[in-house]
Amino acid sequence: MLRVLSKGLAITNQESLSGKLDAGITFLAQNEIWMVGAGLAASVAFTRLLPAAVGIALLFWPLRRLAFGRFGRRTPLDWGVGLLAIMLPVTLWATPLPGTTLPQVLRLGSGILFFYAVVNWAGDGRRLRRLVLGTALVGMVLALIATVSVDWFVNKSAFVPAALYAHFTTLFADTIHPNVMAGYLVILLPVTAALLLFAWGQLRLGLRLGLSLAFLLMLSILILTKSRGAWMGFGALVLLLAALRWRSGWLLLPAGLLAGIAVLALVGVGPTLEALATSSEVSGVAVREEIWSRAIYMIQEFSVTGIGMGTYGNLADALYPFLLAAPGSVPHAHNLFLQVAVDLGIPGLIAWLSIFGLVTGCAWQVFRRGRSLQDPWLMALGAGFLGSQLAMAVHGLTDAVTWGMVRPAPLVWGLWGLAVACWNVYVCQAGEANKQEEAYLENPP
Repeated sequence: MLRVLSKGLAITNQESLSGKLDAGITFLAQNEIWMVGAGLAASVAFTRLLPAAVGIALLFWPLRRLAFGRFGRRTPLDWGVGLLAIMLPVTLWATPLPGTTLPQVLRLGSGILFFYAVVNWAGDGRRLRRLVLGTALVGMVLALIATVSVDWFVNKSAFVPAALYAHFTTLFADTIHPNVMAGYLVILLPVTAALLLFAWGQLRLGLRLGLSLAFLLMLSILILTKSRGAWMGFGALVLLLAALRWRSGWLLLPAGLLAGIAVLALVGVGPTLEALATSSEVSGVAVREEIWSRAIYMIQEFSVTGIGMGTYGNLADALYPFLLAAPGSVPHAHNLFLQVAVDLGIPGLIAWLSIFGLVTGCAWQVFRRGRSLQDPWLMALGAGFLGSQLAMAVHGLTDAVTWGMVRPAPLVWGLWGLAVACWNVYVCQAGEANKQEEAYLENPP
């Protein structure tokens, strides 16, 4: 009898321990986004924590399998992401400077893992809403940090009075370049702008005020950065949102074209291009053309493997010296698309472009779904992510800061994860539910 009782107690204790372990694993998996996000934020602040951030994100793949019976949700981006991931060991093999390339590889890897963390966690409308509103908070925090961390270039343009910059005091030794700050603000700002423009009537007073404050802060800092590429990205965003929001909004497109032609006629093609091409590092069209030509040479020479992430400046100075720029003054290709091809070769560019195109397609489908349902929230999400893609592409014509070379680069993957999660919840899952309903009506039990 005692043996039976002892065996029963042992089985009960084992079942209790197993139940607690299962509950703990499920709890961790359900809170993945906060832990992965915290690790990512720490790696942005301190580069030495990048391996830890990648390790934390990788840990959740087996945890998802144990908790939910799957490693993760399938997405339309999987093949493109897979090819991009294959290129990571290739770029480590090809690079002449492993110490320079490894942080870039880890940063890109952390971004990819962050993408899947967002997609897997945001599986319903409530969670999506929290993350979407979180983009406004992140943008507002970045804008506030800019006031004490950006190394402002006050002599870059006459459009903004230099006296304004006297009110800012840099508190950090590791300062942020204005173009880097502008590049991330211009891709975060569209989501907030679209929510205010499309879903104003659905927002509570507190959300209206909070989103309006975030928008104004981001826009103000964006203007102060004097980033021509970001300004052009914001201009393209305004035209896109107007065209999507109002039936007659598309009239702004020819109006903008006519305004551009008028500027060219009054100022001249040459001076206008010089003004747009000039930045704190690039002093005109000729220098920019030289930078782009070196990138093209590298793509021709290293078309399959790329040169190794982050080594553009070193390789250009060693193999293709600049004639119009000082050695060591050009760290990247000043074009997002060229930079991806330089770093990871043509296969990497194809993978990246497929991801970019599929995210754009997902955003468009979310917008169309919202328009068919007359749902302002869905239309805002679709339009916001479309605007983010457009702003990144336009800004990427003259800069490459949204690629892996700078610390906040994983933010791009977070936005992509949100766009795909919205597509999954509001388009894919909704479509499956409609099919099941139709099948039920056609063949009732």
